[in-house]
Amino acid sequence: MDIPAPDGPGSTTRRPTISDVARAAGVSIAVVSYALNGRPGVSAATRERVLRVADEFGWRPSAAARSMRTGPRAVGLVLGRGAGATAHATSFLDLVTAIQDVVAGRGLALVLQIVGSVDEAVATYRTWWAERRFDVMVVTDVLTVDPRVEALARMRVPAVVLGSPQVAHGLATVWLDEQEAYARVGTYLVELGHREVAAVTGPAALHRTRVRLDALRATVERAGGGLVHEPTKATAEDAAAATRRLLTSPFPPSAIVYDTDQMAVAALDVARRTGLEVPWELSVLAGSDSALCRLATPSITTLPTPLTALGTAVGDAVLAILDGDQDPSRTVPVGGIAVRGSTGPRSR
Repeated sequence: MDIPAPDGPGSTTRRPTISDVARAAGVSIAVVSYALNGRPGVSAATRERVLRVADEFGWRPSAAARSMRTGPRAVGLVLGRGAGATAHATSFLDLVTAIQDVVAGRGLALVLQIVGSVDEAVATYRTWWAERRFDVMVVTDVLTVDPRVEALARMRVPAVVLGSPQVAHGLATVWLDEQEAYARVGTYLVELGHREVAAVTGPAALHRTRVRLDALRATVERAGGGLVHEPTKATAEDAAAATRRLLTSPFPPSAIVYDTDQMAVAALDVARRTGLEVPWELSVLAGSDSALCRLATPSITTLPTPLTALGTAVGDAVLAILDGDQDPSRTVPVGGIAVRGSTGPRSR
């Protein structure tokens, strides 16, 4: 039997139905329903065959129709332990709270699960979708090559990816325009006279790490300078070790940009122990803001990440998917640099 092609932009081919899946799998519609919804009464072999055929057909229920029929249920978010979004901002809860505030207005709950690896995240999303426990999935901390996004796109799961369309495989996206924001950071440091700049970031595999580095490097190199990159696990301890390596190298940077507030605060302590005065001998800038940055001595210049606005945009995108919106993606602008005492003109 030919597999009906899924609908796409401009497609006139009908969307495959549960009857198509039943005929191709050689079972009844009731068995297909039981298998797709994770209900008992179906053997493991039959369930696997039905799920495989459904995946090949590109079949999935309409999220909007299911919501109208059964009532809204939940939004699923899986985070990786250690290298997840919680490692990149002390106020990550602002993001989660903002998503929940929006989706709760439609009666949905936001369910968060912590796993140990990307493979576990893929398996969790697969199980959730096979059991139809969630209406929409959310993916954060997107990798340049991300098995989670690839799996969700292949299963045609309604999902929102916190990343650029470049890595979303056609799924809805909510993303910060970090290319423009980090170009501004580079311009700010260059105008202060800095030409030897370093970036201490989270894991190099994160797509946002590449976007930030590309923007910083291009701006600094246009001014005749250079950028050194130190990838870490985004912990304060790793940031301190990376800072120590940079400051004791033969050609130490005069300015360092850190991914997070905690990393930048750790750097201040290393600079003091190394005998450098901030900002007179070293400028420090953080890519997220918090009370830590404002209370540090000196207070730390930041590029505040608008996590509340980002979470609101994610919630709006989720509801747009449920409403059948053909363009649920959103872009969130990054605000201006909060200039404080940790940055100053290059003096050496």
